Amino acid sequence: MNMKKNILVALFLAVILFVGSKAFIALFSYQTAEKLKQFLGQEFAITYSWLSSELNGTIIFHDLSITPYRLKRTFYIDNLRLNYGNYLNLLLNLPNFNTGRHDGLQSMRAQSITGALEGRDFEEWIALEYGSDLSIPLGLYACGDQKRVSHDNLRQMGINEYYSSITIKKSDDTEADALGLSVLLDRGPLGSTQLNTTWGASSISNDLSQWNVENFQLNDLSLAHVDNGYFRRLSNFCSSFTQFDQAQFSKHASEQWQNSLSSIGLDAGPKVRQLYRDYLLQGGKLEVTLSPPKPIVLGRFKQLLDKDLMSYFGASAKLNDATMLPAKLTVNGQHFRPPVVVVIDDKVESIQLPKSGYLPIPIETLEQSVQKKVRLVMLDGKLYEGLVVSVDEYKIELSQMLAGGVVAYVLQRDQIKSIEMWH
Repeated sequence: MNMKKNILVALFLAVILFVGSKAFIALFSYQTAEKLKQFLGQEFAITYSWLSSELNGTIIFHDLSITPYRLKRTFYIDNLRLNYGNYLNLLLNLPNFNTGRHDGLQSMRAQSITGALEGRDFEEWIALEYGSDLSIPLGLYACGDQKRVSHDNLRQMGINEYYSSITIKKSDDTEADALGLSVLLDRGPLGSTQLNTTWGASSISNDLSQWNVENFQLNDLSLAHVDNGYFRRLSNFCSSFTQFDQAQFSKHASEQWQNSLSSIGLDAGPKVRQLYRDYLLQGGKLEVTLSPPKPIVLGRFKQLLDKDLMSYFGASAKLNDATMLPAKLTVNGQHFRPPVVVVIDDKVESIQLPKSGYLPIPIETLEQSVQKKVRLVMLDGKLYEGLVVSVDEYKIELSQMLAGGVVAYVLQRDQIKSIEMWH
C-alpha cells in the first residue's frame, strides 16, 4: 500500500515539475522575445501570436511577422524553432539566452517565410546598408538598361511572391577551439544556398552584446548554390531587351561583370570570368571551398591588398561536379591606397598623379563635406555611402540615388567610426 502511495506521490510530483518547467520555459521565452523586440525596435517591428515548447528541447514561436524598416516590407513566418538538443539542456541554458547568450543553442529554423514583392529589394538594401560597391558583384549585366532585378522584374518572370525557409545549425568543439556554423537558405525559384563554416571559438564571444566581428577568425568555408532554373528565367527576361540568346547573354554578362569588378578594385582573371559565364549558361550547382593555410581574421583587410584571393584563401570551385582550373582574383591595392605625397621646399608635391577615389578625412571636419560624396563606417561596422545633405552638432543626413529614386537617411554623428570623402 505504501509503495503504491509513493508511486502516486512521485508521479504527482513529476507532473507538477513538468508543468512548472513548461511554465518556466514559457516565461523566459516570453521575456526574451520582449527584450529582443525592444532591442531591435528601431530597426524591426516584430509580432508573434503565441509560443510553445517540446520535449526535444525546442521553443516554437508561432505566426511571426517581421518588418525591417529599411526594407519597407513585411515577412511572415509560420513558426520559428529554436532547438537546444534536449529538454534538460533547454532548461539549463534558456536563462542564458534571456541575457543575450547562445550557450547550448544548437539550431534555429524558420519555416515558410513569405512576403509580398513590395518595398525595397535586397539589392537596394545592400547598397543602402553597406555601400553600392558591395552590390556590384550581385548586379545584373547584359540586360539593356536593367541594372538589378526589381520586384516588377520578378513578376515579369512569373515570380509573384517571396518565399523561403532557413535553417541555421551550430556545433561546438571546445577541445579543438572550433565553432561550426551552417546555413541552409532555400528561396524556391530564386535558388538555394548551403553555407558551412568553421570559426575559432575563442574569437566569438557567447555573449552577443560583446561580439566584435573584426576579430572573428574563419578557419574554413564551403558554399554550394543551386540556381533552380533562375538563370534560364533571367536570360529569357533579358532577351526582350537585347535579343541575346542564353549563350550570348552569358558571354556579354560575364565580360561586363568582370569590368565592373575592376571598378571596385577586384581584378578577375579569365578563368573566374569563364566560371561566371558557364554558371549563367548551364545553371545547376556551383560549389566554392576556402581552405586557408591559417585562420582568416575578418578585420585585417589590408593584408589582402595585391593578393590573389584564390591562392591566399586556398579557394577551389566546381560547377556541376566539374573542377575549375586554377584561377586568379586579385585585390588591386592601388585602388584602395591614396596617392603618396612628399614635401619638397615647403611645397606639397605628389609622386604620382592623384587618382579619383575616396580619401580619409578627420571626423571633426564633417562640416566641410556638405554636398560632397562620402563613405562612412559606423561603430557597429555598417557602411553608408551617399551625398551629404546637412551636418549639425549631433547628426549627418545623407542621400543616395537608387533605381527606385532618392533615399535619405540620418546617422548619429557620435556613432561614426571613420569617414572618407570622394576626390
